Amino acid sequence: MPDRRALAALVALLAWSAPHAAAQVDELDADEVEARILDVEPRILDVEARIVDVVVPGADRTEIPIGADVLFAFGSADLTPEARQQLAGVVDRIRADGPSTVRVEGHTDSVGDDATNQVLSERRAAAVQAELAGQLPGLAIEAVGFGETQPVAPNELPNGEDHPGGRQQNRRVTIVLVR
Repeated sequence: MPDRRALAALVALLAWSAPHAAAQVDELDADEVEARILDVEPRILDVEARIVDVVVPGADRTEIPIGADVLFAFGSADLTPEARQQLAGVVDRIRADGPSTVRVEGHTDSVGDDATNQVLSERRAAAVQAELAGQLPGLAIEAVGFGETQPVAPNELPNGEDHPGGRQQNRRVTIVLVR
């Protein structure tokens, strides 16, 4: 089963390519294909932003990704007032889902050094863990930080330029519900 990012990319690519004849794709070289994919990526981000959670039928887990930009100021691990509102919806989902455990995974982009990003991801995961634990007493909630080690998008474009959209996707907290 493809992951959420792959599905979003496929949806965006299909939406973009529908008006184009298949013959045109055969005429493109690799650089043109890559440029068109990069052109589609902002639309992928828009589609991903609308995906609330990912449920894989038959799986024992549900992943709820939340952009770190929604939860924290840049470089901070202090929850914003908007974050508390966002997490209240997650608490409702957790109560409805009835997981046995919850895992909060913190991630960063590649701006800054590895050690700083690792600590920031751990602090962010711990802040979300504390907020959830305050509303869900008795539920096992684990917090782990991955720093910049598990990007879901490139932090740089193929030509080496900064890729703000990719970095934004990589700054995230994923809440994993395990049944």
